Amino acid sequence: MQNTLKIIIFSFLISLLAACVYKRDLPQGNLITPDMVSQLQPGMSRQQVVQVMGSPLMYNAFDDSHWNYVYRLKDADDNITEKQVSLVFNGNQLAEIQTAGDIDASPRTQQGDAPASAAAAGPGEVVSPMGQPTSNPEGGAADPAL
Repeated sequence: MQNTLKIIIFSFLISLLAACVYKRDLPQGNLITPDMVSQLQPGMSRQQVVQVMGSPLMYNAFDDSHWNYVYRLKDADDNITEKQVSLVFNGNQLAEIQTAGDIDASPRTQQGDAPASAAAAGPGEVVSPMGQPTSNPEGGAADPAL
């Protein structure tokens, strides 16, 4: 009788432990914020676009004039947010901006995420370990090792 009771309690504890699974947010691709998209203007150079958006996730292998930025976030509750920005260049100048998905949805980033911290710093600012921008007295690029 005691063995049966031990087996039942052990089984209950194992099933209770199995229910305690941690699920984290799974971001994939380029972080796309509404602020980044609003800064894009037709006529910008490729270098200016890279300064605003970063390097594109996908280059078109057959046509260098198309750049695609894709962001997908699957949160712990299995809600999926997808965003896409497709840029078309005419030579070296941005000609067309196409968006898809919920561009205005703000991404949930964890406190220590680098993209959210880096986006908080402006030119001439250094991001502290706590993610707060502080001014760089030299006004130049900050050394992340400091």
